[in-house]
Amino acid sequence: MKKFALTLVPILFKVLMHLVMHTCRIRWVGREHLALLQEQHQNWIYSAWHNNTAISIWIGRGDRMAMMASASRDGELIARAISAFGNLPVRGSSSTDGGKAAREMIRAVRSGHIGAVTPDGPRGPKYVLQPGVLTLSALSACPLVPVHFEATRQWEFKSWDRHKIPKPFSTVYVCIGEPFWVDQKSLHDDITLISETFQKRMMANARHCLSLVGRTLTD
Repeated sequence: MKKFALTLVPILFKVLMHLVMHTCRIRWVGREHLALLQEQHQNWIYSAWHNNTAISIWIGRGDRMAMMASASRDGELIARAISAFGNLPVRGSSSTDGGKAAREMIRAVRSGHIGAVTPDGPRGPKYVLQPGVLTLSALSACPLVPVHFEATRQWEFKSWDRHKIPKPFSTVYVCIGEPFWVDQKSLHDDITLISETFQKRMMANARHCLSLVGRTLTD
């Protein structure tokens, strides 16, 4: 990827997101789950499906969140966008440099950063959880917090994840699910059961968010 594109695209993305999102109304649902964790001085890791990435980067702007980005060339654009919004990119995925990325993410959340991952990224399948996120939770002793975004009006791209960006003057719902704790022993005993349980939690949160904008889940 040419150097000028790596520099220009994140800047254009930042400008576009600011222009669009500042016309939108943001409605938080389930924010009390975060308040309780904060009262307990407990860090956490956000878990959002890959088609929420663009909105996630904007919502988390300036929070110094540690956000996972693929080690691929496309991931470099995402990493630069994450940095442009004042957050910390952690490079790697389940398919490339996964071990290095996991260590960096664990180190970041242990040092006080909120984490953010996309458990069906970077290549899918859509809405299918990859178990690496469970290991991150167990080793960092931080709960996973499902988060999903939907807008009353939004653009949807023809990518594998059907990525979405809100349209101007829409209402954007940010739905926070209950924290999900993972311990190393349970993960070792039955990783399949824990994966299925957390995936159901994430899908329930996504369906609830969709219902608030009058839509239902589609593949």
